[in-house]
Amino acid sequence: MTIQQLESKEIESFLSDREMRVHGVKVHAVQTNHVVDIVKNWVENDRRFHYLSSTNTNNVISALESEKYFQLMEDSDLSIPDSVPFLWFGRLKGYRLQKRCGIEEVMLSLFELSDQGFDFKHYFYGNTQKVLDELKRRLVQQFPRLHIVGMYSPPFRELTPEEEKEHIRAINESNADFLWVSLGCPKQELWLYDHREQLNVVLGGGAGAVFNFLSDQTPKAPRWIRYIGMEWLMRLLMNPKRLWRRYLVKYPKFLFCVATTKLKRILS
Repeated sequence: MTIQQLESKEIESFLSDREMRVHGVKVHAVQTNHVVDIVKNWVENDRRFHYLSSTNTNNVISALESEKYFQLMEDSDLSIPDSVPFLWFGRLKGYRLQKRCGIEEVMLSLFELSDQGFDFKHYFYGNTQKVLDELKRRLVQQFPRLHIVGMYSPPFRELTPEEEKEHIRAINESNADFLWVSLGCPKQELWLYDHREQLNVVLGGGAGAVFNFLSDQTPKAPRWIRYIGMEWLMRLLMNPKRLWRRYLVKYPKFLFCVATTKLKRILS
């Protein structure tokens, strides 16, 4: 029996068995094939809104700094290990995590299903119009049968309540199965969490820079750099103004938490 054939409670049990805590923050020790099977099950059998967290060290530190963000992570239906160090952590816990399982890997795997006869509908929200236009061009070229039901670049300012309602209405009326949001972290995650009761999509996930990568507006690090967990350095060098706090403040804070936790265990 595959994961896709499991009942909702059995899926919850599967994820519970694969739940690992990184500084108290929930992360599921899963691979992309697990996620795809679970999502396909949700589309067919459990069409309520599900929140997908693509979890890395930045998310963990954000959760430690904010009670609301911690609750957001705690309430996530699926928290995937979008970080090479989390793969290492999972292996130490005894899980067979061979490949990175981030939001990009999940999105591409779901896009590929369109060429296998699955008519899943996708909505892309956020980023710039230029990125969205190029993203659509490239995705349709790569996945000719991909069903894109909407793309929208909201204004780069705080939206009015009326604008928020209009955007939610447009997303819901598109009958999208999947909603991919690129507003930057933590804004995109909080946006999805705050609107979880109004959205009728099956799955919502913060995609961040993945829109830029898939549209080829931002170069990706070579595979070997990603394999050794140093992609962050290349991203920092390319966009220091926007990412300096994440990589020069939050990452050292994460490593400090790791070191102090291990020290406490040694001394206890």
